[in-house]
Amino acid sequence: MKFYDLSVYWESNPYAEPWPPKVEFSDSEQEAVKLAEKLDINPNDFQDGLALAVENVSADVFTHIGTHCDAPIHFGPITEGKPSRTIDQLPLEDFYGDGVILDVRHKEPRSGITVDDLKKALADMEYTIKPKDIVLIMTGYDKHIYSEKYLKDQPGMTGEATEWLIDQGVKLMGIDTYTFDRPFGAMVADVKAGNKEALFPAHFMGRKKEYYHIEKLANLDKVPVRHGFKFCAFPIKVKGGTAGSVRAVAMVE
Repeated sequence: MKFYDLSVYWESNPYAEPWPPKVEFSDSEQEAVKLAEKLDINPNDFQDGLALAVENVSADVFTHIGTHCDAPIHFGPITEGKPSRTIDQLPLEDFYGDGVILDVRHKEPRSGITVDDLKKALADMEYTIKPKDIVLIMTGYDKHIYSEKYLKDQPGMTGEATEWLIDQGVKLMGIDTYTFDRPFGAMVADVKAGNKEALFPAHFMGRKKEYYHIEKLANLDKVPVRHGFKFCAFPIKVKGGTAGSVRAVAMVE
């Protein structure tokens, strides 16, 4: 079995995040001084005068950086008439299963991914979605993560396409872009033009029908098959969290 890493880094990258995390590294020698002061000992008391290297991470939106899964509570407080579930309440079984990659790399910048786009991608690979499949949308925009295009030009899922996947029995889906919807700028332009329905239609579909999605996937083009592989992406257990970081992996026999 071969493993394919479908995740991006946590890093101080202004092109990849509107609110980039601040990652500060402290090596073993620096930590010897810091920890010795806290423990009221001498830095040379550590073996070779070296303690344990660490890094400190801070961000304005901590759980929504890097490759992560959005929980229903992120979409709104109520889902299907019930209190929305948080990331720690989602069953682990939903984060492991049969993966399906839908290729929509032909989409124009800032455009919406439609039901017809999904159906065509499925027809091209002669596959029919079955319940519990984990569907991964490949736009190719992970290749722009170190440029302004990443945040400004990605295509994104429409509400109708998201609902269609849910109706096929899909609980977990993902995309290789910063957000599941179209970019913020594209949505805001439409709202200012009078279309309030343009604001987060894919996210807000999660208020009507429960589902969860992974944002900021990568390397979907590296997986040698479009279906017939296993996918897993277990989220960090943030108590009451709206999201949790994942290490997304495709496993191909």
